[in-house]
Amino acid sequence: MQHVEPLAAMSRWQRRLLYACVTLGLLGAGVAFCYKIAEFLFTLNSEEVRGFADVPVTVYFAVAAGWLALLIWSFLSGKLNESEQSKAELLEKEREYERLGE
Repeated sequence: MQHVEPLAAMSRWQRRLLYACVTLGLLGAGVAFCYKIAEFLFTLNSEEVRGFADVPVTVYFAVAAGWLALLIWSFLSGKLNESEQSKAELLEKEREYERLGE
């Protein structure tokens, strides 16, 4: 298993580089997503394809909004805190079972 260096152990320039890469990646993805949505909306307004995907797109946005609401709820209610704890407990139980089985 590969060891990942914690953020606190990184040097200052490594953290800045990480933050810059994450920011640029998210910004690029956001711009691309907005461009695709705008392009789609402009396509929907053209006479050639009017109404071809109204229902599927509406369903897609409703489902996406539901998942976004679920993500926000889980973040605000603390469900995402200590997400690594269950993995550590599982590995500890596995070691205990292996020790008892020998």
